[in-house]
Amino acid sequence: MSFALVAAACDGASSSGAPAGAAAHTGSPGSEQTPAPPPDAASSAPATPPSSPGTTAATTPGSATATAGGSGSAPGSARCTAEGLTMSVRRADAGAGHLYYRLTFVNKSAHPCTLTGFPGVSLIKRDGSVIGVPAKREGASQGRRVIAPGKAANVTLHTLNQHINGSGCWAGADYLRVYPPGSKEALTLRDPQLRICGDRFTTSSVGG
Repeated sequence: MSFALVAAACDGASSSGAPAGAAAHTGSPGSEQTPAPPPDAASSAPATPPSSPGTTAATTPGSATATAGGSGSAPGSARCTAEGLTMSVRRADAGAGHLYYRLTFVNKSAHPCTLTGFPGVSLIKRDGSVIGVPAKREGASQGRRVIAPGKAANVTLHTLNQHINGSGCWAGADYLRVYPPGSKEALTLRDPQLRICGDRFTTSSVGG
């Protein structure tokens, strides 16, 4: 009789040891009182959150870009980056001794993006040095511009005709370097054909 009771006690102690060891491994309090789930249920539990639609959408490239832009996850709220834009410049209408150039940004990415405020614009020599000074800001900001894929936004560069304002013209530029608003990476255009005179070199904010 005593031998049977001792054997039962030993069996009970050994059977309760396995759940106690699993609880210490997972670190969940009170789990030693709850039976461990079957292996199939335990292995399938971590896979449930990634399979939900909300989690998948949050990890898509578009959502990650929008979050990084700081404007939420709605399409079109991400800031345009230099790598997602192309750039061109052409002479615009002139008048009363003033010259204007139209600087155009085109969104080459697959999703809408935004530009807000003024770009950083400089004329560059072949050796990388800056000609004159970077363009100063002219006028007020025109607010945020959402650019759809394949669409464009523009900036106006302003200077003077030669001999206006009693000064000459800067040396010709080998490159035009432009930092899109908010970007630390620049776009570079070779042989921009910009002639800056009268020590007047300004840029508007991004507009339509």
